[in-house]
Amino acid sequence: MHRPAFSFVLFAAFVLGGAAPILGQDSSQWRAPRWVGDVTFLSSNALLGGLTAGVAQSLRGGDFRDGFARGALGGATAYAGRRVAAEEFDGAGLLGRQLSSVGASMVRNASEGRPTLETLVFAFTPVRIHVDRSDGWEVSPKLNVRDLFWLASFVLRSETEFDLAMTLSAGAPVFRSPMRSFIDSDGVSVDGVQVSGVIGLSDVPDDLLRTAFAHERVHVLQHDFALLLWSDPVEARLMGAHPITARLYRHVEPGVVFPGLRRLTYDALSIEHSKQPAEIEAMFLDRRPR
Repeated sequence: MHRPAFSFVLFAAFVLGGAAPILGQDSSQWRAPRWVGDVTFLSSNALLGGLTAGVAQSLRGGDFRDGFARGALGGATAYAGRRVAAEEFDGAGLLGRQLSSVGASMVRNASEGRPTLETLVFAFTPVRIHVDRSDGWEVSPKLNVRDLFWLASFVLRSETEFDLAMTLSAGAPVFRSPMRSFIDSDGVSVDGVQVSGVIGLSDVPDDLLRTAFAHERVHVLQHDFALLLWSDPVEARLMGAHPITARLYRHVEPGVVFPGLRRLTYDALSIEHSKQPAEIEAMFLDRRPR
């Protein structure tokens, strides 16, 4: 990939999509009608997926229009997964996460000029299951080091308790803090946080807990989307430069490139937490009219 063009696409990805290292919540309310938000975020995700796949495929010598069309479909599917994940029924997070994973996989396949559903990547923090259908069926797990680190940090905290029922429903590890509130990356006490695919929920009333839980489930899916489309390709190229690291990368991924550079980008541009696109999308989905 031509470096200047690749840098531009990567920069746009930092600004437009994904999830920050720690995404919390404030008291802001989404006030636009429900259909306006759905159209806005569905279109935005379709556009982002289309541009990502179209530009990436064209830089590989492929067809921009093919990449854009299939990438847009994948981006829209990923948003549908977030929409499902924010619902209140048991297992909504798990179902939505895997639907969103299919959408992100569609964008990645289109980016690399492969058939739309040739390779599917399903996320289960801290492991991602790769299903390759190019020559039969090959299923291989890959461990994300950053996800594992943050999962271990929550396990080792004395003030947190693992919640199995909420974990199964979310499709991601969930920890409760019964005696205190979580603090986000800005040092503010919040109802919940999401960090590297792990959800932390503070000691709050049930109505606030439901909203916080839905909010953080959306952030988990945003995290998955960003890693597969923007972090993984960069790390694959870096680690593929040497036979030893290339062999290691078949089973282990660092998962550090996108989260780190994205946070630096937002800090450099002084974009407030509540005005970041990922936060606005999650605020709409967790507070949509019932």
